[in-house]
Amino acid sequence: MSKTWKELIQQAKQNNPEAMLEMIYRFEPKIKKTLYQTNVQNREDLKQELIVKFIEVVHMFELEGQRERMRA
Repeated sequence: MSKTWKELIQQAKQNNPEAMLEMIYRFEPKIKKTLYQTNVQNREDLKQELIVKFIEVVHMFELEGQRERMRA
């Protein structure tokens, strides 16, 4: 059974590399589609930069309920 985005984010934030790879895999079609708008020579570098940014955003992402736990 496929994991939900919430489950994957929770696991990725706990440094689970399989969860992070699953999310990147799910986003890969969108990344590729976006890269078709760029110069061919720059696509691989931009893809790597997008993936790094994606990882950073996942680690900063606050799930529902996290704010309440952080305030307590």
